[in-house]
Amino acid sequence: MKLQASMLCVAFFLTGPAIAVATDNAPLLPAPENAVMEPLSSHLKINGVDMRAVQFHVGAEEERLRSYFVEACAKLGGSYTENQLRNEHIQGCITPPYSLTSQWHIEGDSAYGTLTSLRMNQKTERDALPDDLPLPTNAQVLQDVESSDAGIRGRVLHVRVDTPAANLRASLDRALLAQQWQPAPAMRNNGFVISMNKGNRRLDIVIGEDGTSKSRLVIVLDQR
Repeated sequence: MKLQASMLCVAFFLTGPAIAVATDNAPLLPAPENAVMEPLSSHLKINGVDMRAVQFHVGAEEERLRSYFVEACAKLGGSYTENQLRNEHIQGCITPPYSLTSQWHIEGDSAYGTLTSLRMNQKTERDALPDDLPLPTNAQVLQDVESSDAGIRGRVLHVRVDTPAANLRASLDRALLAQQWQPAPAMRNNGFVISMNKGNRRLDIVIGEDGTSKSRLVIVLDQR
């Protein structure tokens, strides 16, 4: 399974306050019996909030699994919330000082999802963007996900820019080259993807239209 960064951000906004910190031993909602579990990342931060997150999959029926997490929150004496976005179930449980979330979807006879935990009583600490990532002055960062594992640091940004995609592609190319980024040969002919390298760092930018004269960017940075 892969980390769904954008969906984790959705779960964070729907179920968790904006001021929070989590630790590696923060509690989680209990996983169903026979669930296969694995950590998402040794360190995970979403919009400046440290979180603990694990992914799971388990054979399950949709309504039974939903009821399982409702009952799990009740047993913890927590305050329960529920949302659904497309086919994703997002179930929250507030047990001060923690906000616990289960987020999952059904594929065939199995459920695939994440369990997250964050502490609600400390300030956020959002890291500055790299100096050599030349975003336009009108760029708005919607989501910012940072992770680290086995010496590899990653960051995924979702950004909105009030500039048409074609114009934005050309200006980003020029600005990145001025910052000594070098194009990755395999991606040079893709009009909506920018892939560049700089030393031990890799940068991928996917550009999409967002209505008239606006763009959305997904920016992925990896450092090894």
